[in-house]
Amino acid sequence: ALLCGLTVAAAAVAGVQAVHAGRLEGVALAVVVLTPLAAFEAVTGLPLAVQYRQRTRRAAERVFEVLDAPAPVREPAAPATPPEVPFPLVVRDLTARHSGQARPALDAVGFTLTAGRRLAVVGPSGSGKTTLAQTLLRFLDPEAGTYSLGGTDARALDGDAVRRHVGLCAQDAHLFDSSLRENLRLARRNRADGPADADDRDLWDALERARLADWVRGLPDGLDTMVGEHGARLSGGQRQRLALARALLADFPVLVLDEPAEHLDLATADALTADLLAATEGRTTVLITHRLTGLEAVDEVLVLDHGRVVQRGGHAELATADGPFRRMLERERAVDAAYTGARVPV
Repeated sequence: ALLCGLTVAAAAVAGVQAVHAGRLEGVALAVVVLTPLAAFEAVTGLPLAVQYRQRTRRAAERVFEVLDAPAPVREPAAPATPPEVPFPLVVRDLTARHSGQARPALDAVGFTLTAGRRLAVVGPSGSGKTTLAQTLLRFLDPEAGTYSLGGTDARALDGDAVRRHVGLCAQDAHLFDSSLRENLRLARRNRADGPADADDRDLWDALERARLADWVRGLPDGLDTMVGEHGARLSGGQRQRLALARALLADFPVLVLDEPAEHLDLATADALTADLLAATEGRTTVLITHRLTGLEAVDEVLVLDHGRVVQRGGHAELATADGPFRRMLERERAVDAAYTGARVPV
């Protein structure tokens, strides 16, 4: 644009001088001035084309980086027939490692889940809790050990078949820029081998169990309220409760809750944990959490550290025994006391 302007200005100066000297007629001056504009118009799109080429090249590099990465899961050539029910769900001596990592993220982990049994998995950051969730959903294949559903090796099943039995409610569950109704109905839609599409009664039932129904009823548009991009119009607790309602609506036989109270303040986190434990009563659940409050309601607590099970048992038993769980509990209570004290008005 700068070159075009300078060229037009130069042509105008030269043309005016030629008209004054009698070498050029006045009508021809317009042609002299407009000719650079026509010439530059032919190449005006080149700078934009160069920018798009650079963006496309960088995007292609990112795509090829994903395509060239080793697949974390190897799908079977001839998948086995999925079991009618996934129970018992048995994990035995399970070892899993992320690509490029020297140390396994899970090391000889084992447990058994029967229908209705609830298991809490706790431990410090980096202890392997989320890796366990990824393995249960077949987002990551184990390096050693076994993982079976209803007596069938999970590695012999199609990944989608496993995820029809084992569902996930993640801490960063995606919410689409649509209405509450449409975000919920995603859980039960277009599944030929599953239950019928969810109607409004199903949606309200899921919202009731997630303790979100009263809030939705108070909205001017109710279920048709738009949540915004990534749920921007909702609070952190409301986003997690909506994700929980969606997971409950999907009615997975086994529900994995991966750090549902992460990034929430203590009061909101504890209220959410209490509500989700109430909502999942009687449902086979794996609760992965760093918070220990409310775990009295689960059947068994598994304590992980550096990928290994360092302690297991009921909440009351672990809270009184000398070990990592009691030390974690004492630290949490001290932090909670400091948090509560900081908020007490003087």
